[in-house]
Amino acid sequence: MLRFLIVSALLLIFSMANGQELYIFSNPASNIPAKTIVAKAGMKTMRSYHNNEREYRFMPELQLGLTKNWMLTGGVSFSNMFFQSKQQFESARLYTKYRFYSNDDVHKHFRAAVYASGAWSNNPLVYQELNLEGDNSGAQLGMVATQLVNKFAASAGVAYVRQLEKADKLDLGIPFSNQALQYNLSMGYLLFPRKYENYKQTNLNLYCEFLAQQSTDIKAGFIDIAPAVQLIFNSSTRFNVGARYQLTGDAHRMAKRSVFISLEHYFLNALK
Repeated sequence: MLRFLIVSALLLIFSMANGQELYIFSNPASNIPAKTIVAKAGMKTMRSYHNNEREYRFMPELQLGLTKNWMLTGGVSFSNMFFQSKQQFESARLYTKYRFYSNDDVHKHFRAAVYASGAWSNNPLVYQELNLEGDNSGAQLGMVATQLVNKFAASAGVAYVRQLEKADKLDLGIPFSNQALQYNLSMGYLLFPRKYENYKQTNLNLYCEFLAQQSTDIKAGFIDIAPAVQLIFNSSTRFNVGARYQLTGDAHRMAKRSVFISLEHYFLNALK
């Protein structure tokens, strides 16, 4: 039992010491620790472009650390978006990531990973923005690289996404996008603590992410900026608050501004 507690504490410190790469709106090349389960509850809210009403999406998910290099995520979403009058079940999503390269050193590392995701959504195709976290049925394949140096981390990623809805389309007189390239540049900085003493210290991380999409079959795209704040408690619980603002773009979207809040907890050695 003592050995189990020591190993668990070390895993907690190791997994959260690099908290500045636990981005809010994108994923780094690093994975959650092996044999770990992460339970996450997220909420996204925005004012709809069409009716200016406040809309909400709730997104519970589970993350599984199958090995140190391979993780799996499954989630669903509920929302009152897409002209719905009340909250209802909306979508299901599966995501997997494999870290194929690691170059680790003291207080720094470089890692690279590939990932894929698939989603089913009961929403019609309405907007030119492609989003597999509730909006669209589709598939995605991408690659991400992360560099950590001391208290600063940066990630860059690119992904190809394709929507798979063929029949249920709401014609608003604009061309639909079926496929797009998505890009991200994400940066994080560990503000507190200034010095690690034990795993119970609260971490405060600041983030700034740039998120972009460019359709490959029509002329439609955008670039967003997404600042965020993250608190990590006891090296096992994360509370995230962030917002997205469109900097530029000509894509027809549900909204150009949104807020995201999430809470997640790590259960180490939960998988045998």
